[in-house]
Amino acid sequence: MKISAIILAAGGSTRMAGKNKLLLPYNNKSIINHVCRTVLNTVLSPVIVVTGFENSLVEEELPREIDIIVNNNDWKRGMASSIYQGISALSRDIQGSMIVLGDMPLITKLTLDLLVGEFKNHEGGKIVYPLYDHSQANPVIFPKKYFQEILSSNGDRGCKKVLKKYPDDAIGIPIESDEVVLDCDTQDDYFLIKSEKS
Repeated sequence: MKISAIILAAGGSTRMAGKNKLLLPYNNKSIINHVCRTVLNTVLSPVIVVTGFENSLVEEELPREIDIIVNNNDWKRGMASSIYQGISALSRDIQGSMIVLGDMPLITKLTLDLLVGEFKNHEGGKIVYPLYDHSQANPVIFPKKYFQEILSSNGDRGCKKVLKKYPDDAIGIPIESDEVVLDCDTQDDYFLIKSEKS
C-alpha cells in the first residue's frame, strides 16, 4: 500500500516577530529539516514538501532524500492552497496521504508509524488521526477516495469538511504525548518546544 506524506512548509510565519519559524534551530538542525527527517524514517512514500514563503531558503534546508518539492506561489492564501498543491502532485497509485505540518518538530516516528499501521489495518479505507485529550490533532491520513472532495473544497477547509462530514469513516488514535498538538507559531511556542525536546 502506497501512502504518501505532504509536508506543509509554505506559511509566512506572521506571528514569529520577523523570523521564519521553519528555519529556527532544533536539535542542531532547522525545524523543517528535523520534521522532514522524521517523516523520511517512516514507510511514507513519496514525501512531498510544499514551500512558499522564502521558498529558496526553506528548500536549502530540505534533506536530499525528499522526493518532490512543490512551490506554492499562492501561499498567502493560506494552508488550503498548499494542501491543494500537495494532493495535486500525487500519482494515481497513491492510496492515502498524511498531511504533516512543517512546524511540529516534536512529532516522532513512533507516532507516525502508529497512524500508518492503523490506516493499513483498515485497508486504506478510513481517515486516521491522533486523538489528544479527546480532541482531533495532527497529522491526519486521508484515503484516496477523499482526495477529489478535498481538492474541490479548497484544501484545509476541505480536510476539516471531510472529517466533519464522515465521522463514522474516521478513526482517532489516542496519543498521550502533546507532540501532536504543539506547533511553532510564536516565540513562546518555540521556547516550549525546545524545552520539551528529548
